[in-house]
Amino acid sequence: MNRPPAESKLVPVAQLRSFAAACLKAAGLRSEHADQLAELLSNSDLRGVRSHGTRAIAGYCTRLRDGGNNPNPELQILQDTPTTVLVDGDGGLGYAPMMQATEMAIAKAKEHKVALGAACHHGHYGSAGHYVRRAMEEGCTAFSVQGAHSTRFGEGGGNKGQQSAYWGNPPISFGFPAEEEPPLILDAATCIMADYHRGPEYDALQELIPPAFFKSMGYTGSALALGGAFVGQNSDRARAIAEQWPRANNGGLIIVMDIGAFAPPEAFREGIDNLVRGVRETMEPVKGYQEATLPGTIEDRNLKEYTQTGVPMAREDLERLTACGHEFGITAEWEQ
Repeated sequence: MNRPPAESKLVPVAQLRSFAAACLKAAGLRSEHADQLAELLSNSDLRGVRSHGTRAIAGYCTRLRDGGNNPNPELQILQDTPTTVLVDGDGGLGYAPMMQATEMAIAKAKEHKVALGAACHHGHYGSAGHYVRRAMEEGCTAFSVQGAHSTRFGEGGGNKGQQSAYWGNPPISFGFPAEEEPPLILDAATCIMADYHRGPEYDALQELIPPAFFKSMGYTGSALALGGAFVGQNSDRARAIAEQWPRANNGGLIIVMDIGAFAPPEAFREGIDNLVRGVRETMEPVKGYQEATLPGTIEDRNLKEYTQTGVPMAREDLERLTACGHEFGITAEWEQ
């Protein structure tokens, strides 16, 4: 999914951003949330993460129009201590409440070295990397994860029916800022298999490498617990919200740490430089690939290139976006 598309068209990120915001507003999403979401999704496009880019707005627009999520949520701060904050998403999408929790946690971490931000009672919050990258911009390292109500087996829980090997796929991210090298950012999901992995060749791996599947089940359970029960999703309030807004089953967590908590910030950044550079210059690539890189390097290269050239949008993704625009009365600039 996130490899460069075979057939594509270069689209300026500003066009993607304005189009996404217009569609979301036409679907009923409050203006400031639509602008924020359009920016986050288009940032994913710039990094080459197509799966969590603007192609997702068609699904979000449908959820908002059809009552899956609250298009005009009233976010509330349920807890605010020197080192913790919890934001109630009121049945809306997860981006706005999770980013509010992240911003507040960053300020707390810069004062107290570490802080926890959490959001609950909301829908999908997208890529966990959105929130981790925001913390990194402020000289922090962070971990973020999305969870769910404990009676719901996570985002993508229907994968392959009831096969435990394909259980859930909640997003997680770790991020470590560097100085001269690209940052080290693991922006992923917990299941060893992506949602598009289907067929007998993948099923056969269960017998060939069962420990890998046991690990992914453990990662999934841990993620769902941290972003779910830990932040209040196993509650009567969570059940009531999900009954009113059926796509609002999720919660999210971010742990923000000042990179100078134990060592000088410059020493930390130099250490990340050494890790990233060392892998690239000394290690053999994974079979079938041209170079060895840590997560974050390819995304960093894409960001620099696509900002200048435009985003290479897959033809099918543009068709999906164009159809969404027509449905909500918005004409894309790339159509003109």
